[in-house]
Amino acid sequence: MKEKNEDSIPLVDDVEQFVKINVELYTLKATGVVARVVSSILSNLVIGALVFIVLFMLAMGLAFWVGDMMGNMYSGFLIIGGVFAVITLVVYSLRFRLIRKPVMNGMITQILKDKHHA
Repeated sequence: MKEKNEDSIPLVDDVEQFVKINVELYTLKATGVVARVVSSILSNLVIGALVFIVLFMLAMGLAFWVGDMMGNMYSGFLIIGGVFAVITLVVYSLRFRLIRKPVMNGMITQILKDKHHA
């Protein structure tokens, strides 16, 4: 019986080593996935902020131009504001198809990327 206990100790050590290595492996994989998703989100936020600035400047210029054509500035801003209100309502009504599904699909693709390339 003493020989079995001595034989089982290396087996237990091997199992412990196996578990520790697997935990470390999955921790590293999870870290890679989180880093990729976070970097993707941050890069999209930066691009979104730049697009917002460009659209804001274009809208201001367009509002001044329309206001100049109409003869008073407030009319240009009201017209352009109305156009953006209509665009906002359309995007809001289609938000699941235009925003939510692509974002979810993109995040799932980023998370599962390792499985497809392994």
